[in-house]
Amino acid sequence: MKRVITAAVLLAGGIGLGFAFGAWSIERTILAPVIAVRIDEVDLDFRARLDSGAVVSSINAHDIVVIGGGPRPAANDVGKTARFVLINDNDERREMTARIEQVRGIRMGNCRAVRYHVFLTIEYGGRALRVLTNLNDRSQAGGMLLLGRNWLRHGYAVGPVEEAEI
Repeated sequence: MKRVITAAVLLAGGIGLGFAFGAWSIERTILAPVIAVRIDEVDLDFRARLDSGAVVSSINAHDIVVIGGGPRPAANDVGKTARFVLINDNDERREMTARIEQVRGIRMGNCRAVRYHVFLTIEYGGRALRVLTNLNDRSQAGGMLLLGRNWLRHGYAVGPVEEAEI
């Protein structure tokens, strides 16, 4: 009988903790669709567009060179070092290097592109998060930094757009 009571108490406690964690985990800070962030590794500010439709974040990177790699992204580039230039909305440029964590395809409408993915530390509101980010020429994309669901899942949500975007 003691075992049954102990099991019931532990089960009730587990359910209570699960409920408390579940309630905590759904709390989100609602943000405007565009926010100011900083890339810590290079001390560079960006106006980031939040996009709940994008799985992975994407940053404006140019002159990408993989040390010991070929001219195009390949699976065997994972673990190698990429050297690239980040360019923000004010055309400020910073060169940096980072370890390639993934090389994977990205779907965009009807087409697909293969991109390098690196971890970058993105600071917002005094909080710094290391987020997997793909390197891409975003100069024509309407935002030099796009923060996708992999950044948003850390307690953020995108608020409604106040006026129509054209």
